[in-house]
Amino acid sequence: MTKLPDPALLEAAERFSAPKSELSAEGMPEVRKASRAARVALTGRLSNSVEVTDEDGLRRFTPKAGADPSLVIVYFHGGGWANCDTVTHGGIMTDLAALSGHVVIGPDYPLAPENPYPAALDVTCVAVRRAAAEAPGARIVLAGDSAGANLALATALRLRDEGEGAGLAALLLWYGCFRRCFDTPSHMAYGDGTYGLTSSNMRTYWDWYLRDHPDPVYGDLTGAPLEGLPPCYLGEAELDCLADDTRWLAKRLTQAGIAHTYDFAPSVNHGYIHFGQVYDPSFDALRAAAHFLKSPAVAGAS
Repeated sequence: MTKLPDPALLEAAERFSAPKSELSAEGMPEVRKASRAARVALTGRLSNSVEVTDEDGLRRFTPKAGADPSLVIVYFHGGGWANCDTVTHGGIMTDLAALSGHVVIGPDYPLAPENPYPAALDVTCVAVRRAAAEAPGARIVLAGDSAGANLALATALRLRDEGEGAGLAALLLWYGCFRRCFDTPSHMAYGDGTYGLTSSNMRTYWDWYLRDHPDPVYGDLTGAPLEGLPPCYLGEAELDCLADDTRWLAKRLTQAGIAHTYDFAPSVNHGYIHFGQVYDPSFDALRAAAHFLKSPAVAGAS
Protein backbone atom coordinates (compact mmCIF):
# COMPACT_ATOMS: atom_id res chain seq x y z
CA MET A 1 0.00 0.00 0.00
CA THR A 2 1.34 3.43 -0.95
CA LYS A 3 2.10 5.64 2.02
CA LEU A 4 0.74 9.18 1.71
CA PRO A 5 1.65 12.32 3.64
CA ASP A 6 -0.13 13.24 6.84
CA PRO A 7 -3.61 14.55 5.88
CA ALA A 8 -3.14 17.53 8.21
CA LEU A 9 -0.03 18.52 6.27
CA LEU A 10 -1.83 18.13 2.94
CA GLU A 11 -4.61 20.37 4.23
CA ALA A 12 -2.11 23.04 5.25
CA ALA A 13 -0.29 22.81 1.93
CA GLU A 14 -3.55 23.10 0.00
CA ARG A 15 -4.49 26.19 1.98
CA PHE A 16 -1.18 27.99 1.52
CA SER A 17 0.08 26.89 -1.90
CA ALA A 18 -0.51 28.26 -5.37
CA PRO A 19 -2.32 26.04 -7.88
CA LYS A 20 0.02 23.73 -9.77
CA SER A 21 0.96 24.85 -13.27
CA GLU A 22 3.16 23.60 -16.09
CA LEU A 23 6.78 24.56 -15.50
CA SER A 24 8.15 26.89 -18.19
CA ALA A 25 10.69 29.68 -18.31
CA GLU A 26 8.15 32.06 -19.79
CA GLY A 27 5.66 31.34 -17.04
CA MET A 28 7.97 31.87 -14.06
CA PRO A 29 7.12 35.55 -13.41
CA GLU A 30 3.47 34.60 -12.90
CA VAL A 31 4.41 31.52 -10.87
CA ARG A 32 6.45 33.74 -8.54
CA LYS A 33 3.55 36.17 -8.07
CA ALA A 34 1.18 33.30 -7.31
CA SER A 35 3.59 31.70 -4.83
CA ARG A 36 4.01 34.95 -2.94
CA ALA A 37 0.26 35.59 -2.84
CA ALA A 38 -0.41 32.08 -1.56
CA ARG A 39 2.10 32.31 1.29
CA VAL A 40 2.00 35.95 2.32
CA ALA A 41 -0.27 34.97 5.22
CA LEU A 42 2.29 32.45 6.53
CA THR A 43 3.96 34.94 8.84
CA GLY A 44 4.96 32.39 11.48
CA ARG A 45 3.41 30.98 14.64
CA LEU A 46 5.51 33.37 16.75
CA SER A 47 5.14 36.46 14.56
CA ASN A 48 4.11 38.61 17.54
CA SER A 49 7.54 37.96 19.04
CA VAL A 50 9.62 39.05 16.05
CA GLU A 51 10.21 42.38 14.33
CA VAL A 52 10.62 42.17 10.55
CA THR A 53 12.45 44.90 8.63
CA ASP A 54 13.68 45.27 5.06
CA GLU A 55 17.18 46.62 4.52
CA ASP A 56 18.65 46.98 1.03
CA GLY A 57 17.97 43.52 -0.39
CA LEU A 58 17.87 41.77 2.98
CA ARG A 59 14.96 40.95 5.25
CA ARG A 60 15.87 40.95 8.94
CA PHE A 61 13.97 39.01 11.61
CA THR A 62 14.82 40.22 15.13
CA PRO A 63 13.45 38.71 18.37
CA LYS A 64 11.59 41.49 20.20
CA ALA A 65 12.75 40.22 23.57
CA GLY A 66 16.33 40.92 22.53
CA ALA A 67 18.62 38.88 20.32
CA ASP A 68 21.52 36.75 21.52
CA PRO A 69 24.40 38.38 19.62
CA SER A 70 26.68 35.34 19.65
CA LEU A 71 25.20 33.99 16.41
CA VAL A 72 23.56 35.45 13.32
CA ILE A 73 21.58 33.11 11.05
CA VAL A 74 21.60 33.77 7.30
CA TYR A 75 18.73 31.86 5.69
CA PHE A 76 18.55 31.10 1.95
CA HIS A 77 15.05 30.32 0.70
CA GLY A 78 14.26 27.35 -1.50
CA GLY A 79 12.26 27.22 -4.72
CA GLY A 80 14.46 25.40 -7.23
CA TRP A 81 16.73 28.45 -7.58
CA ALA A 82 13.86 29.78 -9.73
CA ASN A 83 10.97 30.66 -7.41
CA CYS A 84 10.07 32.12 -4.00
CA ASP A 85 11.59 34.88 -1.89
CA THR A 86 11.85 36.14 1.68
CA VAL A 87 8.07 36.62 1.81
CA THR A 88 7.16 33.04 0.82
CA HIS A 89 9.67 31.81 3.42
CA GLY A 90 9.07 34.56 5.96
CA GLY A 91 7.20 32.34 8.40
CA ILE A 92 10.14 29.94 8.56
CA MET A 93 12.58 32.72 9.31
CA THR A 94 10.26 34.36 11.84
CA ASP A 95 9.84 31.21 13.89
CA LEU A 96 13.51 30.31 13.60
CA ALA A 97 14.42 33.75 15.01
CA ALA A 98 11.93 33.43 17.87
CA LEU A 99 12.88 29.86 18.76
CA SER A 100 16.64 30.36 18.56
CA GLY A 101 16.81 33.85 20.05
CA HIS A 102 19.10 34.99 17.22
CA VAL A 103 18.67 37.47 14.40
CA VAL A 104 17.82 35.79 11.09
CA ILE A 105 18.75 37.51 7.84
CA GLY A 106 17.16 36.47 4.56
CA PRO A 107 18.66 37.71 1.30
CA ASP A 108 16.71 37.81 -1.95
CA TYR A 109 19.01 36.39 -4.61
CA PRO A 110 18.71 36.48 -8.43
CA LEU A 111 16.62 33.63 -9.79
CA ALA A 112 17.10 31.20 -12.65
CA PRO A 113 16.54 30.76 -15.53
CA GLU A 114 17.09 34.49 -16.07
CA ASN A 115 20.13 34.43 -13.77
CA PRO A 116 21.93 31.07 -13.92
CA TYR A 117 24.81 29.83 -11.77
CA PRO A 118 26.78 31.39 -10.18
CA ALA A 119 24.63 34.55 -9.88
CA ALA A 120 22.72 33.39 -6.80
CA LEU A 121 25.86 32.06 -5.13
CA ASP A 122 27.69 35.34 -5.68
CA VAL A 123 24.88 37.16 -3.86
CA THR A 124 24.71 34.68 -0.98
CA CYS A 125 28.43 35.04 -0.37
CA VAL A 126 28.12 38.83 -0.32
CA ALA A 127 25.18 38.56 2.09
CA VAL A 128 27.22 36.44 4.50
CA ARG A 129 30.14 38.85 4.39
CA ARG A 130 27.77 41.74 5.03
CA ALA A 131 26.14 39.94 7.97
CA ALA A 132 29.56 39.27 9.49
CA ALA A 133 30.69 42.88 9.00
CA GLU A 134 27.52 44.24 10.63
CA ALA A 135 27.84 41.95 13.67
CA PRO A 136 31.48 41.94 14.72
CA GLY A 137 32.21 39.11 17.11
CA ALA A 138 29.21 37.04 16.04
CA ARG A 139 29.59 33.69 14.34
CA ILE A 140 27.47 32.95 11.29
CA VAL A 141 25.00 30.12 10.82
CA LEU A 142 24.03 29.31 7.23
CA ALA A 143 20.59 27.80 6.75
CA GLY A 144 18.22 26.89 3.96
CA ASP A 145 15.67 24.50 2.55
CA SER A 146 15.73 22.63 -0.78
CA ALA A 147 17.67 24.78 -3.29
CA GLY A 148 18.40 27.10 -0.38
CA ALA A 149 20.11 24.21 1.41
CA ASN A 150 22.24 23.74 -1.69
CA LEU A 151 23.14 27.43 -1.59
CA ALA A 152 23.91 27.30 2.14
CA LEU A 153 26.27 24.35 1.73
CA ALA A 154 27.80 25.80 -1.44
CA THR A 155 28.36 29.15 0.26
CA ALA A 156 30.08 27.44 3.18
CA LEU A 157 32.33 25.51 0.80
CA ARG A 158 33.24 28.57 -1.23
CA LEU A 159 33.96 30.69 1.84
CA ARG A 160 36.08 27.87 3.26
CA ASP A 161 38.04 27.61 0.02
CA GLU A 162 38.55 31.38 -0.06
CA GLY A 163 39.89 31.40 3.51
CA GLU A 164 36.75 32.89 5.07
CA GLY A 165 35.22 29.84 6.71
CA ALA A 166 36.53 30.30 10.23
CA GLY A 167 33.58 32.45 11.28
CA LEU A 168 30.97 29.86 10.36
CA ALA A 169 29.33 28.24 13.37
CA ALA A 170 26.89 25.74 11.84
CA LEU A 171 24.74 24.75 8.88
CA LEU A 172 20.99 24.06 9.07
CA LEU A 173 19.94 22.14 5.96
CA TRP A 174 16.40 20.91 5.26
CA TYR A 175 15.73 18.46 2.39
CA GLY A 176 18.42 19.87 0.12
CA CYS A 177 19.16 19.16 -3.54
CA PHE A 178 22.90 18.63 -3.46
CA ARG A 179 23.47 16.42 -6.52
CA ARG A 180 22.31 16.56 -10.12
CA CYS A 181 21.18 12.97 -9.80
CA PHE A 182 17.77 11.47 -10.54
CA ASP A 183 18.18 7.69 -10.30
CA THR A 184 18.15 7.41 -6.51
CA PRO A 185 15.65 5.21 -4.66
CA SER A 186 13.84 8.28 -3.32
CA HIS A 187 13.45 9.74 -6.80
CA MET A 188 12.08 6.40 -7.97
CA ALA A 189 9.68 6.14 -5.04
CA TYR A 190 8.50 9.73 -4.62
CA GLY A 191 9.26 11.65 -7.80
CA ASP A 192 6.17 10.92 -9.89
CA GLY A 193 4.06 13.85 -8.65
CA THR A 194 2.03 11.97 -6.05
CA TYR A 195 4.09 13.59 -3.30
CA GLY A 196 4.42 17.15 -4.62
CA LEU A 197 7.89 17.87 -5.98
CA THR A 198 8.61 15.80 -9.10
CA SER A 199 11.84 14.42 -10.50
CA SER A 200 10.91 15.98 -13.83
CA ASN A 201 10.72 19.44 -12.31
CA MET A 202 14.00 18.88 -10.50
CA ARG A 203 15.66 18.13 -13.85
CA THR A 204 14.32 21.41 -15.20
CA TYR A 205 15.44 23.37 -12.15
CA TRP A 206 18.96 21.95 -12.42
CA ASP A 207 19.06 22.69 -16.14
CA TRP A 208 17.95 26.26 -15.56
CA TYR A 209 20.35 26.82 -12.68
CA LEU A 210 23.55 25.35 -14.12
CA ARG A 211 22.66 25.89 -17.78
CA ASP A 212 25.85 25.26 -19.76
CA HIS A 213 28.39 26.27 -17.11
CA PRO A 214 31.57 24.25 -17.80
CA ASP A 215 32.59 23.67 -14.18
CA PRO A 216 29.84 24.32 -11.58
CA VAL A 217 32.01 23.20 -8.69
CA TYR A 218 29.74 24.94 -6.15
CA GLY A 219 26.52 23.94 -7.94
CA ASP A 220 26.44 20.17 -8.27
CA LEU A 221 28.17 19.24 -5.01
CA THR A 222 28.65 15.55 -5.76
CA GLY A 223 32.43 15.73 -5.68
CA ALA A 224 32.89 18.51 -3.15
CA PRO A 225 35.32 17.80 -0.29
CA LEU A 226 33.54 18.45 3.00
CA GLU A 227 36.49 18.64 5.38
CA GLY A 228 36.64 21.84 7.38
CA LEU A 229 32.90 22.49 7.50
CA PRO A 230 31.18 23.47 10.76
CA PRO A 231 28.67 21.18 12.51
CA CYS A 232 25.52 20.48 10.50
CA TYR A 233 21.86 19.91 11.25
CA LEU A 234 20.21 17.81 8.52
CA GLY A 235 16.44 17.51 8.06
CA GLU A 236 14.96 14.77 5.89
CA ALA A 237 11.35 14.63 4.75
CA GLU A 238 10.42 10.95 4.46
CA LEU A 239 8.18 11.18 1.36
CA ASP A 240 10.48 13.38 -0.72
CA CYS A 241 12.23 12.62 -3.99
CA LEU A 242 15.28 14.42 -2.55
CA ALA A 243 15.46 12.33 0.63
CA ASP A 244 18.46 10.38 -0.61
CA ASP A 245 20.42 13.60 -1.09
CA THR A 246 20.22 14.24 2.65
CA ARG A 247 21.17 10.63 3.43
CA TRP A 248 24.09 10.93 1.01
CA LEU A 249 25.26 14.13 2.67
CA ALA A 250 25.09 12.55 6.12
CA LYS A 251 27.31 9.71 4.95
CA ARG A 252 29.79 12.14 3.40
CA LEU A 253 29.90 14.24 6.56
CA THR A 254 30.62 11.13 8.61
CA GLN A 255 33.47 10.21 6.27
CA ALA A 256 34.85 13.75 6.58
CA GLY A 257 34.63 13.71 10.38
CA ILE A 258 32.09 16.56 10.56
CA ALA A 259 29.73 16.56 13.54
CA HIS A 260 26.10 16.47 12.50
CA THR A 261 22.60 15.80 13.76
CA TYR A 262 20.07 13.97 11.59
CA ASP A 263 16.38 14.78 11.97
CA PHE A 264 14.05 12.35 10.17
CA ALA A 265 10.49 13.62 9.74
CA PRO A 266 8.04 10.77 9.03
CA SER A 267 4.92 11.03 6.88
CA VAL A 268 5.81 14.43 5.41
CA ASN A 269 6.79 15.50 1.93
CA HIS A 270 9.07 18.12 0.42
CA GLY A 271 8.51 21.68 1.64
CA TYR A 272 6.87 20.75 4.92
CA ILE A 273 8.71 23.24 7.16
CA HIS A 274 6.73 26.08 5.58
CA PHE A 275 3.68 25.28 7.66
CA GLY A 276 4.82 25.66 11.25
CA GLN A 277 2.15 28.28 11.78
CA VAL A 278 -0.56 25.63 11.54
CA TYR A 279 1.19 22.23 11.56
CA ASP A 280 3.04 21.04 14.65
CA PRO A 281 5.68 18.76 13.02
CA SER A 282 6.85 21.70 10.89
CA PHE A 283 7.19 23.89 13.96
CA ASP A 284 8.93 21.05 15.80
CA ALA A 285 11.56 20.83 13.04
CA LEU A 286 12.43 24.49 13.51
CA ARG A 287 12.53 24.00 17.28
CA ALA A 288 14.93 21.07 16.82
CA ALA A 289 17.25 23.19 14.69
CA ALA A 290 17.18 25.98 17.28
CA HIS A 291 18.01 23.41 19.97
CA PHE A 292 20.92 22.17 17.85
CA LEU A 293 22.41 25.68 17.91
CA LYS A 294 22.57 25.45 21.70
CA SER A 295 24.29 22.04 21.64
CA PRO A 296 27.92 21.66 22.72
CA ALA A 297 28.95 21.02 19.12
CA VAL A 298 27.92 24.56 18.21
CA ALA A 299 27.65 26.67 21.36
CA GLY A 300 30.62 24.94 22.94
CA ALA A 301 32.86 25.86 20.02
CA SER A 302 32.48 29.62 20.50
